Amino acid sequence: MRIPLSFQSFIGNPRVREILRRAVAQDRLPHALIFAGPDGVGKRTLGLLLAQRLNCLRAAKGEACDDCISCRKIILGTHPDVRLVQPDGAYIKIDQVRDVIKDIAYQPFEARYRAVIFDGADQMRAEAANCLLKTLEEPPRRTILILVTPKPYALLSTIRSRARLLQFGPIPEEKISEYLVGNAGRSPEDARLAAAFCNGSLGTALAFDAARNREVREKALRFVSLLLRREEFTQASALAAAVAKDKEFFQVWIEMAATLLQDVYYAQTAPRRMSQQDIIPAIASLAETAPHPSVLAAIDAVKSLRAALPLNVNRQLALEALFLAALRS
Repeated sequence: MRIPLSFQSFIGNPRVREILRRAVAQDRLPHALIFAGPDGVGKRTLGLLLAQRLNCLRAAKGEACDDCISCRKIILGTHPDVRLVQPDGAYIKIDQVRDVIKDIAYQPFEARYRAVIFDGADQMRAEAANCLLKTLEEPPRRTILILVTPKPYALLSTIRSRARLLQFGPIPEEKISEYLVGNAGRSPEDARLAAAFCNGSLGTALAFDAARNREVREKALRFVSLLLRREEFTQASALAAAVAKDKEFFQVWIEMAATLLQDVYYAQTAPRRMSQQDIIPAIASLAETAPHPSVLAAIDAVKSLRAALPLNVNRQLALEALFLAALRS
């Protein structure tokens, strides 16, 4: 069953929602918009909600009805005047942009406004971007173009100058947790765990495997304990060898370790901000025994290791070096 969505129920980024709501109410919506921000925070979804609101046949109190024929077609992706353009392979190609330009040269078939959402606009080839630029310079009437991207400055500066940029931010953990419990059937414990590790992305939280990640977290907590309590190197080395074998697993594991260290820091400074509510006793125990400077040093070391991962460092050696540096400090 699909969960009904509206501007009002859309979670996170209230400032962006309010800007769009007012622009629609005052009939002052720009012809071109850039929705910029992290993946998974609802940029494309809000673009479709905007298209619904503009074309709903029974809109009331600033909201689309979610049930009229126009809304249903937009939900199903079958509305002739609402198009979603995504990369064909690695890029959005010039032929895709040309097809859009040919369509929007005419008045909408059945909608009040034609809406075109370019999802992954930063993946537009240069010739495709230049082709679109001509349309932005002389936009058709009753047409809204929405460019969705996590990298707005990868777009041509001339495109950015002809569109209104709206910056999306991460969704607060508590909002994601509430959504997962109320709309996705997650238990409160699983919802809190997913929210803590999704970096403000609802999409990531919905795909989060709580059972698998508890196993990863157990190994991360063991290493954090060894690190902060400065226990034997042989134990840390064995654990480093185990978690470093698989690159994908290691990336998840190191994010877990970083979050656990952050919770130890919060346990020492601001307990209410701790995200790992189900393992508070373990976190509190580490916070009581680890000197605060050691916690800060460990956080910085793990941050540096995370930054080095794209350089294809030897994961096991880097982790062992991190542990040895902590022993010497």
